[in-house]
Amino acid sequence: MVATIALVLAIAISTHNLADAAEFNFNWKGDTGYSAKGSFNYDTTTAPSVISEAGLGTTKNLQSLSISFFDPFSTLINSFTPVLSGVSNYSFLRFNFDSTKEQIFGPFDIGKDDGLPGDTWLNNNLALIDEGFSDEVIAKEFGFNNRDAAGTKQILDLSNNSVQVSKVPEGSIIIGLLAVCSLGFTAYKNLDKATQE
Repeated sequence: MVATIALVLAIAISTHNLADAAEFNFNWKGDTGYSAKGSFNYDTTTAPSVISEAGLGTTKNLQSLSISFFDPFSTLINSFTPVLSGVSNYSFLRFNFDSTKEQIFGPFDIGKDDGLPGDTWLNNNLALIDEGFSDEVIAKEFGFNNRDAAGTKQILDLSNNSVQVSKVPEGSIIIGLLAVCSLGFTAYKNLDKATQE
């Protein structure tokens, strides 16, 4: 009986958290074909209309943020999760999102740069310069950066293309809720059978 109640509570908490989450995908493509794709989510019950995050530590609103980087042949270069469970592990994080317009704007720096080979990041150079975060003089708005085998920074691609954002349909969240409920129901039935034997 106690296990059943605990299971029901776990399902209720999981479905409540999923129901209040807004999830978005984003992508960017450079002039020479390098690209980045990612996703982020936040709790709609507590987030303001403009979400701004910067630096390390507990985030104000983002629950998760992940990004993957691809070469011009769509081969994965690297993937990172700069924000996980509401905590940023990327010291250069800059993220600004207007939820009413569903647009990323202003200073933007997502990826990983610990000065190590393989580190990769995408940033909005012009906005970072305007905000005093960078002193690089680059003619294009966005830069796709990487550290080579020696750890030296290299710019692999530049573009004035903005980061495109699309909301993950609510149906995906509902499917997730149904999956969680189905797992819970199956676990309940198995537990019930085990206690009857």
